[in-house]
Amino acid sequence: MRLLIALVMLLAACDSAGPGFGSAPAVQREFDGSRFTLRFAGDLVEVIRTSPEWMPRFETVARKAAFVVEAELPGCRPAWIEGDPAMMLMGLSCDGRKAPRRPKRDRTFFCDLTTGNSPSSGLVCSAR
Repeated sequence: MRLLIALVMLLAACDSAGPGFGSAPAVQREFDGSRFTLRFAGDLVEVIRTSPEWMPRFETVARKAAFVVEAELPGCRPAWIEGDPAMMLMGLSCDGRKAPRRPKRDRTFFCDLTTGNSPSSGLVCSAR
């Protein structure tokens, strides 16, 4: 019985909101075989990939997630994306406004969109 309770709690945490997104409603979207849960807090978006995928590359998942966010908020585009293939944080530039600054982290993998607003856009990623 304890194992069952622990398993249920673990699975419930798979799609839980991160710090600063607890009160944001969850929006589920799907694109090109990937499912995402989006939570918006101003110009920041928390994106959690909820679909199982074998060895997903960050660049591929981030491109799909960026497309989903752009479709959800016309007039906004991700200016930066950080995270990993399972969970990402995006800073949005909406209606020509500057995107928010990236949060301070000890070590993070950062990606910038290099062209256009489509899933085929390029990403330039670096660890900082």
